[in-house]
Order: sequence, then structure tokens, then C-alpha cells
Amino acid sequence: MLNWIASMVSQQRLSLLIAIAYLLLVGLTAVTKSAREVVGALLITTGFLLLPLACIWFGDELGDYVGALPGPAIRKQTPGWMVRLGGWVLLLLPPIAALVFGHK
Repeated sequence: MLNWIASMVSQQRLSLLIAIAYLLLVGLTAVTKSAREVVGALLITTGFLLLPLACIWFGDELGDYVGALPGPAIRKQTPGWMVRLGGWVLLLLPPIAALVFGHK
């Protein structure tokens, strides 16, 4: 039981470090140095990070949701590890895309 809690804490810390690295990278490599545009880029990046971090941090809780959404209803629970895996894929998608479609 304690190993599971320790792995959750480490997943949360690692995902938070990656999110902070994204924000630092966006803030330091802004094309224009206008404060307004840098803040806009940081807000867009933060918006991108919300869903993956929520999936990683609250995978079990999000997986337990059963009910109606604006789309089709969710009728079965999703295992928490699958929700967390999806969060990790979303969080690591930009570096994966950069490796696959790298700059020429």
C-alpha cells in the first residue's frame, strides 16, 4: 500500500517538474519579448497543461466518473492507470512530436 502512495507522489512531482519546464521554455524562448505576448503564451501553455496534469494527479477520481456529458453517456468506469497513462501521453506529446517531425 505504501509503495502505491509513493509512486503517486513521484508521478505528481515528475509531472509538475515537466510542466514547470514547459512554462520556463515558453517564457524564455518567446519570439517577441513583449510582456503581453509572453503572458499570452504562458496562459495558452498553462491551458494545455491542465488536462494532462488533472489526468495524472486525479486519475482514479476521473476514472470513477459515470454519467452523462454533452456527448454520449459514460456507462462504465475507466481504470485509473489508463487515465494516468492518457495524461502522460498528452503531457509528453510535444517532445514526441518534435522528435518525430523534427526541424529540417
